[in-house]
Amino acid sequence: MDTNLIYMPVFRVRQQEVLAMKHFDFGNSMYPLLEIVKEKTRKNDQNSFVEIYSGLINEISAQKVFVDLPIYINQSGSVQDEVVKFSFSVINNLEKRVAHLNMFSDIEKVIPVISSYLLKTGEENTIAGQERLLRPRFNSIGFRIYINSFKEDFEEVMQLATENDFLIIDLDKLGPFKTPPLKPVINALRDFNICKKVLLRSAINPDIENVKLDHGQVVMEADNSQIDTDIMSTFQVNATGDYAGIKKDNLTAGGTISPGFLYYDAVENQYYGYKALIKGSIDEFDNTIIPAILASDSTSSMLQSEPPFLSTDNWGYDTLLKISRKEESGRSQAKFKRIAIEHYLYCMKILIEKGELTQTNLPS
Repeated sequence: MDTNLIYMPVFRVRQQEVLAMKHFDFGNSMYPLLEIVKEKTRKNDQNSFVEIYSGLINEISAQKVFVDLPIYINQSGSVQDEVVKFSFSVINNLEKRVAHLNMFSDIEKVIPVISSYLLKTGEENTIAGQERLLRPRFNSIGFRIYINSFKEDFEEVMQLATENDFLIIDLDKLGPFKTPPLKPVINALRDFNICKKVLLRSAINPDIENVKLDHGQVVMEADNSQIDTDIMSTFQVNATGDYAGIKKDNLTAGGTISPGFLYYDAVENQYYGYKALIKGSIDEFDNTIIPAILASDSTSSMLQSEPPFLSTDNWGYDTLLKISRKEESGRSQAKFKRIAIEHYLYCMKILIEKGELTQTNLPS
């Protein structure tokens, strides 16, 4: 199977991420990965699990949608109750997890994603167990393997993968330059060309706090180097991925209002931080953050790019303009999460269009 995949953004079923997923046209080269982390998107939804998520998947404008019930989810601390409950009742049970994935087998664009239970339960050969139950119902399978169990998981995948499948190498927060831990991974991937390979990492340090941003300055804790064809070539992967330009959501209950924004500069592949001058004031989005973003060198250079990264087709940027003209309210911290996602996805689309982000090392 030939595939156009170049970029894979990862989404959780959080309100603003769902809105972005439903609205954005992913085109032919971007396949989103949907992480289902709870039974329902809204607590009071009367529809069933399969009705809710089939509806969402069908609304996503993409050639393919990866669907994962992620095994790595943290089940302690301040994680939302419904996330913990779903993890214990469904995700932790191999048969139930696969049964939930099989519910989407009649949706042609779905690619189920499986991972090893080795680090969770100590069980071996759990990738093979899931693959055996999914293979009769799906044309393609995504194998998501993590660095801490790479050697064992990769050996299993090598025996199971077909040319229609995808190998997703999840670095989590590990930077792509962090060798020697990644040297065995790079060496192993070099000789593996059975299926398409995707490098996934969380580019933004989840510990970043808006109040600690240096206003208008590069955010050093946000390393977006996976969006680079040289890094992709080093890892011998065909595609790259991240969490759609935002922090990997820790799935906790909402916190306090703390106006701030990480603004992606697609020309430099860097993030710039903007924060409130009056701590905790929701009006600071209107009064301080948006004027600074729109007057920035980043905005100027992205407008002058050919084709431009910023236009009215970029929903995130267009919404910033509308707020600045008082056509929309900026008094919503949640809205700025979607603005960040939509702006970032549009930039990825333009990078692909410009040929600056391309497939590498296509299997012969």
